[in-house]
Order: sequence, then structure tokens, then C-alpha cells
Amino acid sequence: ESSKNFNLKDVNVKMEGNTALLQAIYALPAGNTYTVDYKIYPDGVVNVSAQFASTDRNETQIEVSEDTKLATYSPGSENKKKDVLEVPRIGVRFRLPKSMNSVEYFGRGPEENYLDRSAGTLIGRYNTTVEDMYVDYVRPQENGHRTDTRWVALTNKAGKGLLVVANNTIGFNAQRNSIEDFDGEESDKDYQWRNRSPREIENKNPEAAKNVMMKMTHTNDVKPRDFVEVCVDMKQQGVAGYNSWGARPLPKYSIPANQDYDWSFTLVPMSSSKSVDQYLKYNY
Repeated sequence: ESSKNFNLKDVNVKMEGNTALLQAIYALPAGNTYTVDYKIYPDGVVNVSAQFASTDRNETQIEVSEDTKLATYSPGSENKKKDVLEVPRIGVRFRLPKSMNSVEYFGRGPEENYLDRSAGTLIGRYNTTVEDMYVDYVRPQENGHRTDTRWVALTNKAGKGLLVVANNTIGFNAQRNSIEDFDGEESDKDYQWRNRSPREIENKNPEAAKNVMMKMTHTNDVKPRDFVEVCVDMKQQGVAGYNSWGARPLPKYSIPANQDYDWSFTLVPMSSSKSVDQYLKYNY
């Protein structure tokens, strides 16, 4: 919800010699502020530093999703509203041309992995493509994430592209779709009303279904877009579902919204004349 309804509160730009300093401050619905500082050098290298500020808002109840309500019952999982003061992920996202679909990274792989689903993956250097990172779950949803990443390069066939170097570690997704494509809220498709009775269907409430019921319910609903969307995350919460469906992530795999977070990374433009290793020699 924060990513859909955040507001740009303030922007500051100044020069420090030949280096441009840009600061963007966003106000989030829960009362947090998200400040992103960009230090842009003449050669195109950009240092990015982000600060997520705590909120003093109390926990609020969230509606359990329609999918959870209809899931097979698991002991200890009640279909009730839950109290939560968490965010699903903290990061940034941007888009690149679809030709920049070659992915090389140093982190956990080779398959997708999440904070609480990573024990079976090994840290190493991997080569893949944006298309191969996509996991077509029966019901479209978040997929293809990688954790414990030190750096990731996204390039075209000629080797030109963008290198993301973490100051610590990051998580990332790179896909031919936007995040919104997987829940379908921007789609002109109607919600799938679960074959309810004619009376229930007649009284359906699309506004109440928003963010609770999915529109995209089959893999063929999701079509590749004309771009590569990259999500660079400080952290994304765990998958959870330890009781087969409704359980929330354990505290160590969650992101409490009433804490401050600071993180940073560097964007490095890549030319075809240099390899990733040549760029990684520099101290960014």
C-alpha cells in the first residue's frame, strides 16, 4: 500500500564541484518517511543512500486475503483479521530496456530464494537471463527473488548495461513485468468471483475486493512487458506459510515499520569494452 500511495514531499538539488547531489523525500501512508540521496558523478556512477524512518503509528488490523480464507484449513490458522505494523519490502525499483536481459550476479542461487527459503541455495557467481528468472506459479504472484547479493550486472548482448554494487548485501528481482502485473489491480479484467451464488455475485463489491482478491488467477494472464523492471531491496520479508498457508513470517524474517533503516548501493554504467571484474576493481 505504501508503494502505491506514497507522496513526493520534497526534492533538493545542488552541485558539489562537478558532482550533482539530489535528495528526494517521500511521505508514506503509515507515517514513515523515505529519503533517497543520489550522488551523481561526471562519469555516470551514482551512489544511492536511502533512509527509512520509523512511524509511531499503532498496529492496525489487516484483512486476511480471499485466497487464505479459501485455503485448506491448517491447525492454528484462523480466518480472522491480523494486527500488523510491518512492510513487505524496503527498496527501490527502476526500469531498463528489454534488451538488457542478461543477468550476472554474486549472491544466492541458482534458483529463486527468499529470507526464509534460502537454506538450500549457495552463494556463488551465477549467469542467467531475466526470462529464466521468472517463475510461473499457478496463481501469479511475487517470484524470482535473490538474496545475499553483493553485486548484479544487467547487460545487453553487446555487454553494455548497468552494474549494481551493494555496500553490504541486497536482494533483487529482474523481470519483464511490473510488480502490479502479478496482482492485476491495474488490469481491466474483473475479479474472479469464485463461482459464488448468483445473489453473492450480484452484490459483489470491487472496492472491497481491492488488495484482498486477485485479478490475475492464471499464468496466461501475465504477459511480458516492453521493459525490464529491477527491484533492488535492502530486505524483503520472508515467504512464511509455515503451516501450509496462512502463517505470517517469523519476526527475524519480518520488517517492522516502527524502526529506522539505512542502506546504500552504487549504480555503475557498463560499456562493452570492460568486463564486470574490471569494474569491481574500483572502490565505489
